[in-house]
Amino acid sequence: MGEVRCAIYTRKSTDEGLEKEFNTLEAQREASENFIKSQKHQGWVLIDEHYDDGGYSGGNMKRPALERLLKDIADNKVDMIVVYKIDRLTRSLTDFAKMVDVFEKHQCSFVSVTQNFNTADSMGRLTLNMLLSFAQFEREIGAERVRDKIAASKKKGIWMGGGVPYGYEVVDRKLVIKPEEAKEIRFMYDMYIQYKSAQAVSELMEEKGYKKLARTAIYRMIQNPIYMGKIKHKDIVYDGQHEGIVSQEVFMEAQEVSEKRPSTQRICLFNNNEVGIMRGLLTCGCCHASMTPTASQAHGTKRYYYTSNIAKTHGYHRCTNGAVQQAAMDDCMIKIVSQLLQDPKVFQALIEKVAPNKTMELFRILRTPEKVLYKLADRYKLLLMRLLITGVTLNYETMEINWTDLGLSLLSESLLQSTSGHQTVLPIPFVKHKGHTEIHLPDNIMANPHFDNELIKGICLGFRYQKMIDQTHRSIAEVSIKENIDAGYLSRLLRLTSLSPAIIRTILKGHQPPKFYLRTLMRSDIPPLWEDQEKKYGFTILD
Repeated sequence: MGEVRCAIYTRKSTDEGLEKEFNTLEAQREASENFIKSQKHQGWVLIDEHYDDGGYSGGNMKRPALERLLKDIADNKVDMIVVYKIDRLTRSLTDFAKMVDVFEKHQCSFVSVTQNFNTADSMGRLTLNMLLSFAQFEREIGAERVRDKIAASKKKGIWMGGGVPYGYEVVDRKLVIKPEEAKEIRFMYDMYIQYKSAQAVSELMEEKGYKKLARTAIYRMIQNPIYMGKIKHKDIVYDGQHEGIVSQEVFMEAQEVSEKRPSTQRICLFNNNEVGIMRGLLTCGCCHASMTPTASQAHGTKRYYYTSNIAKTHGYHRCTNGAVQQAAMDDCMIKIVSQLLQDPKVFQALIEKVAPNKTMELFRILRTPEKVLYKLADRYKLLLMRLLITGVTLNYETMEINWTDLGLSLLSESLLQSTSGHQTVLPIPFVKHKGHTEIHLPDNIMANPHFDNELIKGICLGFRYQKMIDQTHRSIAEVSIKENIDAGYLSRLLRLTSLSPAIIRTILKGHQPPKFYLRTLMRSDIPPLWEDQEKKYGFTILD
């Protein structure tokens, strides 16, 4: 007679009482061990492995010990499963059918200690199915009673447990407001109504020193009626027995923002997850599609671009405009918009509208509107752009800026010269240089200085070597040996000292013409006359 390896499986639906010295799982195991001993004459042997599921329902198969048992059966480690009652193994007919398939596939049997039946004949299988049907019926009836009790309790406004909502604590099984957390909840609702963005609310809460919540958590909290003193059961909302943190009017206003705001008017106020202060305002002049930020990553660096949606969806061969660097586009629009804000009173009023209590201190320190704009968070810049601009169309050679009535009323004389109706047309200001995008706006539009460090360093070296030659009376060859520099390169640097003082001052202030680089000077002859230099290199405005 062969050896029959037996495994005992025990289960209890709740974890109540499991901490006792002798609990129900141990009772089931003791009865099963005694049964196995009584079958010793048939070669039954108990294996050492324990399969105990305490606190797991029999309505499904997601039980750690059961999963281990089924795996061991598949590995041919178990020949017989012993349970106290058949409902300890499962309370679902569907799950039982799955288990029987596994048992038959691996020549494994099972037996119940307290229920004597034989599955070898049809009557035994009928008896087993009847027992399982009653077990499943009992489980479903119990579940229905629990659901009915929860529904009746919630109808009376009673909180039925679960995760305690942020802003509350449980006292005598009732929700009680925690004042500090409730303050954060009210701030969250107010900011969501104002900025219409869960991510913006998350960043604002972190700035305020409150708990930073994820966007998904904020959306759930915004839509949870428990914060207005209600209890929800399925689709019905009842008056709760707890006090609400926000008023019903504030809660409903937040729902209106969340549900009725058109996707086309979506305002991005993100600092990290989404970028671009021109988001939603750019249009491609080639394919007439909206341009939205997209990202590429190379050599560990992530770069953002504004790209046509048609190009992203259907391929870049559908649009000849190409992508624009997000940072360059945003920087360009800040330079242009800052020209509308030269009046301190207008500037203060606009910034106060989008970023309350952040204006005058920054303005006193930084003095110029452009520097203040750079210091503001992206969400404030975006709101300001929407106050002044309705849209920007990027063509291959031009950029069309469409102003709001407010923006049009603030245009400077230099911008009005290029404006017809509500639209200003400017040449594309982006110039590629050594893999970088530079911004060169028209001369009549005041722009931030662009300091070319390579050019400035070259001029400084030219004067340094010229001074060295004058003071030491050494030749170019001798200086090149002493400084370990090529004599030809040194000669070309010395020619930079012949530039006019006005051109040098302009370069040092960062107002040189577009495409005026060090290599331009090093590779061509510099005219001896200063007037000819200014004409050749395009210095129309000199400092």
